[in-house]
Amino acid sequence: MVLVVQERPDDLLLHAFFLVTNLGKFDWPPEKVLALYRKRGSAEAHMGEVKSALDVHLSSTDRGASTVQDVMARNEVSLLLSLYAYQVLHGLRRLLESRTHQGWSLMRMREQVLKVAATLSLHARRITVHLGDAADKWWPTLLKGLPRLTALA
Repeated sequence: MVLVVQERPDDLLLHAFFLVTNLGKFDWPPEKVLALYRKRGSAEAHMGEVKSALDVHLSSTDRGASTVQDVMARNEVSLLLSLYAYQVLHGLRRLLESRTHQGWSLMRMREQVLKVAATLSLHARRITVHLGDAADKWWPTLLKGLPRLTALA
């Protein structure tokens, strides 16, 4: 068991709580235990965000697949594509947060940034995407920062 005491700048009293764990106190100093549980909390937040924002569904039936291995392979590809999409969205969100100094949820990103009208122009050697007027609010900010887009951190 680890006692965690936090000082908050806007509060007169200290905030204290116990972190109950089965990690040995000789192998794991309290600072290391707290850091480990904070990382776990961040990972769980990312997983919850993937589930809520991307609405990932894995199949439990064969749906025309010949073997269980085919179903598992389809689920693996579906999950990997969803995770790649999450990494891109997370990077875009961090970019928008650094540029706008506002908090952005993935749902807000989907609604305000990604859901814009667009048309495609196909030519012999070029495909052009024309974004609608609603894109003028956030896309210029995003396009300026795309070269500095980094992986999930």
